[in-house]
Amino acid sequence: MPWVLIVLAAIIGLLAALNVWVKRQALSTDSWTNASSKLLENGEVRNALSVYLVDQLYENVDVGKAISDRLPPSAKGIGPPLAAAIEPQLVQRTSHLLGRPKVQQLWKEANRRAHQAFMNLLNGKHGLLKTTNGNVVLDLQPILNELAQQSGVAAKALSKLPPDAGQIVVMKGTQLDAARKTVKVIRVLSYFLGFLVLALFAAAVYIAHPRRRRMLMAAGVSLLIVGFIVLIVRRFAGNYIVDALTSNPDDKRAISASWAIGTALLRNVGINILVYGILISFAAWIAGPSRPAVWVRRVSAPTMRDRPYVLYGVVAFVLLIVLLTGPTDGSRVYPLLLLFALAFVGTEVLRRQTLREFPAAEDPPALTPSGAS
Repeated sequence: MPWVLIVLAAIIGLLAALNVWVKRQALSTDSWTNASSKLLENGEVRNALSVYLVDQLYENVDVGKAISDRLPPSAKGIGPPLAAAIEPQLVQRTSHLLGRPKVQQLWKEANRRAHQAFMNLLNGKHGLLKTTNGNVVLDLQPILNELAQQSGVAAKALSKLPPDAGQIVVMKGTQLDAARKTVKVIRVLSYFLGFLVLALFAAAVYIAHPRRRRMLMAAGVSLLIVGFIVLIVRRFAGNYIVDALTSNPDDKRAISASWAIGTALLRNVGINILVYGILISFAAWIAGPSRPAVWVRRVSAPTMRDRPYVLYGVVAFVLLIVLLTGPTDGSRVYPLLLLFALAFVGTEVLRRQTLREFPAAEDPPALTPSGAS
């Protein structure tokens, strides 16, 4: 029975890790915006976005005519071929333009607006997407306007840009109902799965009375396995997605960079789980019969007996580091508080075990004066 609980907890722990990533990355406007800002700091992503923006400009504006309108009458004929000739240079110039703080701020604001609209719809607000045909879009038209001005396109031509120019569809309106149901499930599970994993581990250790240390070691090893699986899934899922989306090497580099940035939190979740597994495995080992573990307990016995606050201080310091390794939203803090409580209970169990194994030496007998009866 304890082994069944350990395996079940590990499976649920894997689901919890993926759930935490989705909730904190996809459903947090601040996390979405920050990740989007990092995207534009990547050269491969900037180059891919530059190609898209220049294509949008040429598709929606007669760039050749716009250039001809600004040339003297004798040179108006070179407008179209000049527009074609400057297109590659315009892509490079756009990439530099996207690196400027002003344009990056436009990009950040566009992503924040898109995500806020998305979350408002998921939260049941209607009538927000009348101008986008019911779709959630990332509106890059302000950046497109900036690009058009830099390329020399006249303001008259800019005024003719269609409303959907530079708009990237993030989610179609037909997908919103499924997204709402999925988000409800994620929100409920985010508060439940972490507690369930800890409860299953605790139950497995509790009922395995003669083998509690072994079950504790099994819990730590299972978390190590889950952490490695999360990191492996992130790596190979990214490769699969990149290969599925494009065969163009340039696009692959941009998509790969986007995946790495967008799943950085998933990597952190995997690393955190590895840290938890290491700490739990260490706790099981330090209480075990190996010669190094027994030596550590023997050496630390006086401190555990006379200055137990030192032991608890070390444990509190380690737990504080664990707390500070990630965001402190409620879905993470409350399971961690339960984990911390279990850690202090385990520390006290270890302290009592050590004191039983290595009791204080008896005081030497008192010396009596010479000749006393």
